[in-house]
Amino acid sequence: MTSDDFFRLVRAWLTVHLPRARRLSPHTIRSYKTALNTLLAYLRETRHLDLAEITFDAINHATITGFTTWLLEPKNLAPSSANQRLAAIKSFLSYCAAEDPSLVSIWLDVKQIRPARAPAHAPDALTMPAVEALIRAPGQHTSHGLRDTTIILLIFDAAARIQEILDLTPADIDTTPGRGRVTLTGKGRKGRTVPIMDKTCRHLDQYVGVFHPGTPEPEAPFFYTIRSGQRHPMSQDNITYLLNKHATAARGHCQDLPERRIHAHQLRHARAMQMLRAGVPLPHIKEFLGHANITTTSIYASADNQMVRVAIQKAASTTPDLAPIWKGNDDIILQLAGLK
Repeated sequence: MTSDDFFRLVRAWLTVHLPRARRLSPHTIRSYKTALNTLLAYLRETRHLDLAEITFDAINHATITGFTTWLLEPKNLAPSSANQRLAAIKSFLSYCAAEDPSLVSIWLDVKQIRPARAPAHAPDALTMPAVEALIRAPGQHTSHGLRDTTIILLIFDAAARIQEILDLTPADIDTTPGRGRVTLTGKGRKGRTVPIMDKTCRHLDQYVGVFHPGTPEPEAPFFYTIRSGQRHPMSQDNITYLLNKHATAARGHCQDLPERRIHAHQLRHARAMQMLRAGVPLPHIKEFLGHANITTTSIYASADNQMVRVAIQKAASTTPDLAPIWKGNDDIILQLAGLK
């Protein structure tokens, strides 16, 4: 097959199959596009191939194994990120095999590659004092302060991913006292409705009064920026910027806020840990977070056990040492050891 055949299938996969047949979100499609672009960069860098020279002949088990290693070592990607790239390449080759039977052998060959082993890290959750300091930091004396407070509070309260917040419309939000809820669209276009606190509802009502006066358009972006007098959806970079801007201001009042760059997922992790410690069962937390598998949710329980262990060790450091048990004559020692 020629280079034209390769890029024709790339285009059909990205522009027709993923958005129309699989109905994936633009965010997911961007992730898949990044994976393919990274593979092309690998082929150009390591095989010295121009784009016009890249065909399916360049793709096999050895190539993709080398690609995964290249991501982990020279490029220093985390195993989870490398595995996402690998999964996207496998998805693309699966599509190609369905479109052209001559490519089935390539897909089956690459399909056997195992993901990189990713160590299970405890969720990087903010402490509750850090969450509270971050929510208070923007203040509510300005419209931007009201907006930023509402965003931070909602990310935490709904344990939402950034893209789920950015995809919200006025129609997704119900601020009825005692029954407040938001409908989030998660990965794979899966929707879930989660309850929110009355305090969050009051902030949302205030936000709507300023940013969506009158009768808001049901499908308009709920959070937006204004450029050239026009409303535009906020980006993930906008959210990350405002989080770190307010974290910088809050660090003077709260030592729990980490010095390194923070991200929205730390608020999501904090909410999950708070729910776990409040006694909410893991299956309920799984549904709240929108996890596909409870194994993903179980990491919060493991993290909590680790925190308990650390606390026990700290407590032990202040406990006086006991007298050594292995003291006495040889007969006593042997008896205590069960050897006599």
